[in-house]
Amino acid sequence: MLIQIATLMLSLMLLVMLHELGHYVTARWFGVRVERFFCFFDVKFAIWKKQIGDTVYGIGWLPLGGYVKLSGMIDESMDLDQMKQEPKPWEFRTKPAWQRLIIMLGGIIVNIVLAMIIYTVIFASQGENYVNVNKMQYGIEVDSAQTSLGLRNGDIPVGVNGIKYQSLQEINKEALLGGTSLEVKRDGKEVSLPINENFRTQILAYKSGFFKPQTTFVVDSVTENSSAQKAGLLKGDKIVAVDGFTTPLFSSFKSKIKEYKGKSTSLSVIRNGEPVELMATIDKDGTLGFRGDTSGYLSTLVEHKDYTIGESVAMGIVKPFDAIVTQVRGIGTLFKVKDGRKQVAGPIGMVKQMPTEWNWLFFWSFTAMISAWLAFINLLPIPGLDGGHAVFAIYEMVTGKKPSDKVLEKAQMVGVVIILGLMVFIFGNDIINMIFG
Repeated sequence: MLIQIATLMLSLMLLVMLHELGHYVTARWFGVRVERFFCFFDVKFAIWKKQIGDTVYGIGWLPLGGYVKLSGMIDESMDLDQMKQEPKPWEFRTKPAWQRLIIMLGGIIVNIVLAMIIYTVIFASQGENYVNVNKMQYGIEVDSAQTSLGLRNGDIPVGVNGIKYQSLQEINKEALLGGTSLEVKRDGKEVSLPINENFRTQILAYKSGFFKPQTTFVVDSVTENSSAQKAGLLKGDKIVAVDGFTTPLFSSFKSKIKEYKGKSTSLSVIRNGEPVELMATIDKDGTLGFRGDTSGYLSTLVEHKDYTIGESVAMGIVKPFDAIVTQVRGIGTLFKVKDGRKQVAGPIGMVKQMPTEWNWLFFWSFTAMISAWLAFINLLPIPGLDGGHAVFAIYEMVTGKKPSDKVLEKAQMVGVVIILGLMVFIFGNDIINMIFG
């Protein structure tokens, strides 16, 4: 849990500091005095703060964002006393609308550029991995819920809405976010299955991926005093038949031994290239007591693609906007499916979904995605967010009329209510999901 929390906190701290730095640099560039520069909110108290020149720098304790306080600006601090005084040349309100617009967009620009840089480095250094459906010799493994949707063991997903994809991850994403039909190969023919609300609800329910490839397997580890150990199974054994019935796949093996619950049966095994016959008593729950290793076959399904520097830059520019579109489509989907609310993850939900061991590739991929998403959220024309302030600046540039302080104050109050409401919903949803699942 500590690694997961550290991943989220380090990512948020980096993003918040750089976002606010975008506002800070552009404000100072245009001669606006910055009174406070804080990473995280310092409600009532701060973990650390220090005044250097006209600016107080600090780290708050509430990791929901950060802020820079600009002299002469109506923001969430609602410092109305300052606004009643005679405008000073170093104040935000005395600057031309175009300069105020740039200051407001400074953080958003930094977030987008940061995401582009991170994605470019990832594509250039790591390339891209995906499960290639054209390599899926045995198709997918399905359970009863997936069978009810029309899927069958051995189906190979090949497209969504008539569009063909090589990546299994892309098919999963498109089926969830905008699919009306799923195309699969079955017994050499292409079959189209309808995607409805229930289908999308089922996709969301499978946290580790809806489409699970059928795989061959070998014995990885045997449980102490288990039926597998008593039968003589060893690490590396490949079970190819149960009671004479061929079981080349892990799914077919698990299904077959359930027919022999509490009974003895023969196991045909390949050990070090040689055939071995064993007798085993299947447990009453239909298991033997060993862990299967499917990684050998799964690794053959993974396609790796390297990118040149030029291609990496191009992918890095496109990827942040693709991430934003995917998130927006995802939110739209949540409102259309049953229990979609449960899929809305706040900080608590995000921590639970993170790897338990430190992974730099995940950290930077996650940071790039959140950076792009923060840029989009802040661009929304909601009073209190950067986009809301930008709207007023653009209005002034177009009409030549500056909104009154009273209008800005009321808009700011409305924005604060909206933002607090969203925070309550997100955190409340996290807590409800944590308690009730």
